[in-house]
Amino acid sequence: MSGEIVMNDTFLSQVENDLGQMRERLYEPLDAIRRAEPSAVGEPELVDRVSHFRDRWDHSIDEMCEATDNAQEQLRKIRDGFAQIDADLAAALRDG
Repeated sequence: MSGEIVMNDTFLSQVENDLGQMRERLYEPLDAIRRAEPSAVGEPELVDRVSHFRDRWDHSIDEMCEATDNAQEQLRKIRDGFAQIDADLAAALRDG
């Protein structure tokens, strides 16, 4: 191990992008569940359970998306921080 710190900006950028797409992928099935009419299943107890599941799923998706947004923001900060350090180092080497 040489003690070097290596940051793969392309990889981190792809991860950040993938996290952004997760929101769409998570909400697509939820939107379908929201559009579905629970009463179509007929049985009142089943209607209640379907509605309860939809509400819990909605809440869980919101929490996952919030965590995803936080992860995206942290990746942006990491990438910006490394870019700034790299620029500062290049300037110091050039001027020094």
